[in-house]
Formats: sequence, C-alpha cells, structure tokens
Amino acid sequence: MKTTHDQDMKWMRKALQLAHKAGQNGEVPIGAVLVSPTGDLLSKAANIRETLHTPLGHAELLCLHRAAKKLKSWRLEDCTLYVTLEPCVMCAGAIQQARVGRVVYAAKDAKGGAVESLYQVLSDSRLNHQVQVTMGVLEKECSELISGFFQGRRDEQKSKKSEKVYRHRSSAVVVYKNKILGFHAEDPVSKKKYFFLPGGMIDPGETAAMTAVRETSEETDYKIKIFSETEFRRKYDFNWNGKNQPCDTVFYLGTLDEPWHEVRAVKDADYHRGVAWIDLKDIDKTFSYDKDILWAVQKLTKTARKMKL
Repeated sequence: MKTTHDQDMKWMRKALQLAHKAGQNGEVPIGAVLVSPTGDLLSKAANIRETLHTPLGHAELLCLHRAAKKLKSWRLEDCTLYVTLEPCVMCAGAIQQARVGRVVYAAKDAKGGAVESLYQVLSDSRLNHQVQVTMGVLEKECSELISGFFQGRRDEQKSKKSEKVYRHRSSAVVVYKNKILGFHAEDPVSKKKYFFLPGGMIDPGETAAMTAVRETSEETDYKIKIFSETEFRRKYDFNWNGKNQPCDTVFYLGTLDEPWHEVRAVKDADYHRGVAWIDLKDIDKTFSYDKDILWAVQKLTKTARKMKL
C-alpha cells in the first residue's frame, strides 16, 4: 500500500518533469500538478509566462484554471496541488480562493514565497479558508534546477556583455545651488524626449575628466570643474536613433567654474533642444528612462549634498 509520502514523491516527480520542459523552453522552470481527493490527476501545467507574454502564466494558476474548467466548478476542495517552488502571493491567493485542501511544494522561494518565506497566506486565520501545507518534497532536485537555470542566464548575459563593442564616454553631473545641469533632447527616430547630462565620446589623447569638462562647455556653454575622486563607471545599453548603443560611461560630479549666468542658446547636435537646470528633488522622475544613469545621478548628487554644492 502506497503511503502519503510515496504519493507525494510520485506527483512531485511529475511536476519536476514539467519544470524541466519549461526550462528547456526558456521559461523559469516551475511545474505543477493538481490531484483529486481520490488520487487521480486533474490537471498539470508548467510556466508559460514568457511564451504567452502574460503575468498570469504561472504553473499553479494554469493548473487551477484547467481543473476548474474540467470539473465545471471553481471549488477545488480536498484537492492537492504539487508545485516545484513555493507559490508567490498571486498564486497563494488563487489557491486560497479555490479552497484547495493541501499544497505540497519542493523548494523555498526566499525572495517571493507567500506560503512560508515572506508571507503565510495559506495559514492566515483571518481568511475564511486555510490550506494544509507540506514542504521540502524533492527540495534538492527542484532547488538545483531553479538555481542552475538562473546561473545559466547570468552566464549568458555576461557572455553577451563581453562581446559588445562599447562606446567609451564621460558625463558630468553638474550641481549648483540644489540644481543639476543638462539639456533637453529628442530622439531623431522615436521622437522620445529626454533630459541628458552633458557628456560624450572620449577623444584620443583625452582623459575621461577632460572629456567631461569639454563636453559640458560645448553642450551647455558653462565652464565647470570636476571632482576626479568622485569617478563612477557604469556599463549599460541605451536605445538611441533606432539602434542599441552599448555605453561604457565614466560619471563625475562637477560644479561651476565661472560666475553664475542664465542659460544661453547652444548650437550643437540636431537633437539638442535647449539647456536647463532642474531641481535635485526631480531627478528620480527626470532620469527614470535609464536605471544606470539614474543610479549615477543619485550617487553623485548625494555626494554633492554632503559637499554642500
């Protein structure tokens, strides 16, 4: 006679097989099966979030949906759901709403688990239904599958990054009296509007610091001095003029090196739409178009506040 443990191992192996197939298709490798109170398979699913381009493509949700359609009832009482990774908040909520009797999962999800790790949705006594939970069935195998998948992605990204031809640039985060200097720009192809830091390609014979000073003068008509000790380097991709532009940029904090004057008209590139100073309180919104540029601006303006520029 098969024990509950034997049954759990059997169905988790089935879920693990589905997870493997999901990983082979480029999906996060998670599989799930739903078993009836009599021990029969009701439904099975794997992650298809990338395939269908939907946030609802989690294995657990698909399992519940397919079983409900099959039974013609949203109530899945006394059924057991097997899943290779601890369900997230969305899936745990659906499990609770479907009145599932028991959930068996393999690996914990320390960053997003809503059964034990971050939240305890299925055992919350404030809700009108609680779910019995068993964890750790085939935990090692499922955990290794997940970690191996994400390590493979990281290795692939590193490989692609190493093959890129980067544009070596320098930019200045120029701060004066709680304002930051830049200029408005418009992408020639997409017509998307930006607020750019002054900066550009590092010319032969120039240091990154020299480029930052020169480009600021050419693009904003302000003379500046930079603080070389604030150098902050980032590699990132930027889509401009219909093409991806891999950038290797050195950012510096700078300030005015001449008496204050109002902005002047500058004749520079065709995409240049006028010099401006913006309030430091607006930088998160202004530079939200790129996380690496925003990071550099946040870091260097924080330094500027400490220096009381």
